[in-house]
Amino acid sequence: MTTKKRIMLTAVVMAAVVILVACGSDSKNGRKKNSADNSDENLTLYYANSTWTDLFPEVFTRDQLVTTENLIDTVMNALMDSGEMTDKQVPVPQGVTYQRYTYDGQATINLMFNVDWEATDTYEMVLSKAAFVRTLTQIESVKKVVYEYTDIANENSIVREELTNDSFSDMDNFMNPHEEYNIYMPDSTGQKLVQKTIDLDRSAPESLEEQMVAGLRMSYDGTVVPLNEKTVVKSVTVDDADGVCTITFNESFADGTAGVDDEILVYSVVDSLMELEDVKRVQINVDNTNNRLNNIDLSRKFTADYSKLER
Repeated sequence: MTTKKRIMLTAVVMAAVVILVACGSDSKNGRKKNSADNSDENLTLYYANSTWTDLFPEVFTRDQLVTTENLIDTVMNALMDSGEMTDKQVPVPQGVTYQRYTYDGQATINLMFNVDWEATDTYEMVLSKAAFVRTLTQIESVKKVVYEYTDIANENSIVREELTNDSFSDMDNFMNPHEEYNIYMPDSTGQKLVQKTIDLDRSAPESLEEQMVAGLRMSYDGTVVPLNEKTVVKSVTVDDADGVCTITFNESFADGTAGVDDEILVYSVVDSLMELEDVKRVQINVDNTNNRLNNIDLSRKFTADYSKLER
């Protein structure tokens, strides 16, 4: 599963955060921001303000002779200590517990957290990411910050998200984590595909790919559900290197769906997943079968085929 689509970018209001930090505008509670000195001798540490509505910048004087590793350690310790000031807070939101960080000695810092997804607030999660990323990427050797969230309810569920300063550049994208995508469903005859729209949430724990596949279970006017009732989606993953999205079904997928042409079933899945930016091809795996759907060989990697779309 590609994690950058999860949590990320995988965000609600980074745009507002960027505007406030870059332009020094007033915060949402009406307080003027501290001035931020971005000279070579100083860094700006970004905390959350007292109401978790904006970032709180604070000038930090750096030691020019310190090593990168020591500077990162000093900055992280400073971020995790808001001192006695009441108008700023450590930028770790409700429902999240900071564990530790690692630096690969090159360009990437990994931040590790435990998370109770039920207790988190989307706005606060975004503000937290903005605070850490905008602080740490001021260090010359740091180009990327990777978040690792371990679900306290399932320690095997780990969400990873990669962020850089560029992650904050698309303001419209981050003002709202919800975005509409096309999804392709069989028409009422099961012989054609019908284009519908689905709302996906970039801030949700589930990846966009998982949300898209879940959407194939929904009802839309003039369509039928492509997957039969016994079909189980066992996993959906994306290889970031080549963009291949691999979806694994249980053996019931190979039974097809009554009233739906087999090719329509396959391309309902394929065309829908291909709407997502990171997906370049789709691989369908079916457990305990020879990976066929009657006459269709599923072992190949599929690309979109819109010829089956109802005109």
